[in-house]
Amino acid sequence: MAASRWSTFWRRTGRAFQDQSRRIINMEGAELPNRGPRLLYSFNTPEQASDVVLGCDADVGGFSSVNFALDTTSESERIGRPTGKFFGNLRLDVRPELVGRINSGYAGFKTEVRSTLFGKVTDNVYFHDYLALRVRAAGDPVLHKSYVVNVQTLDGMSHKTVWQQPLDIRRQDNDWETVYLPFSKFRVFTIGEPSPYLEYIDRENILTVGVAVLGGNHHASGPYELGLDSIWVANEPDLVEDSPGPNTYTSENAADPSSLTDPEKTL
Repeated sequence: MAASRWSTFWRRTGRAFQDQSRRIINMEGAELPNRGPRLLYSFNTPEQASDVVLGCDADVGGFSSVNFALDTTSESERIGRPTGKFFGNLRLDVRPELVGRINSGYAGFKTEVRSTLFGKVTDNVYFHDYLALRVRAAGDPVLHKSYVVNVQTLDGMSHKTVWQQPLDIRRQDNDWETVYLPFSKFRVFTIGEPSPYLEYIDRENILTVGVAVLGGNHHASGPYELGLDSIWVANEPDLVEDSPGPNTYTSENAADPSSLTDPEKTL
């Protein structure tokens, strides 16, 4: 396992060097920026589905569970490919000695931090105004309004800061839908507490994207399940209702070394 992690690290470093060299040779950056939809993450292969970091209240004394796996059932076949599935069970109770001392009823995942010899890989989405997610809400409907999207930026990594916005689930029939979240409406949270100040997300250095279910906020518990196909960025002209997004899944993606596990796995 350790060997494969370091192998991924060095492959990613090589690609970063090649990409930077190509930009210099082609003088990329001089042309007008591409404002069209751009794929950030997809969850269509076993490697992509394993390339996430998980966490829940069980890490600190609660009893919730969290999983992320590739779904190859008929639910995924509706869109013609396997998809990711974030699922588990939320519980509000904690170990007796921790009653009143910790918060419970939460679980989440995020994409892994992509490290290279030149630093951490980030996504520059400065010229895009919306984060889009292709999702399918199942599980207990009482938890459908408890999902939030978390975005971590490079400057927020050291002090546990995330930018958060509710995931506005509209469908109640367990089918796929596309949710568009304006970057302007993400609020900053540090160690779970909202900031009293108005701060804007650093769209030039997106480090990770994740989803959490916060049942404890609404005193709600039970089984949760959220299907995820892809995450991308878009602008106003691209906000097509129920858009499948710019997913570039092909059979070759399954062998993409960028989807393998990275040395760092800390939520």
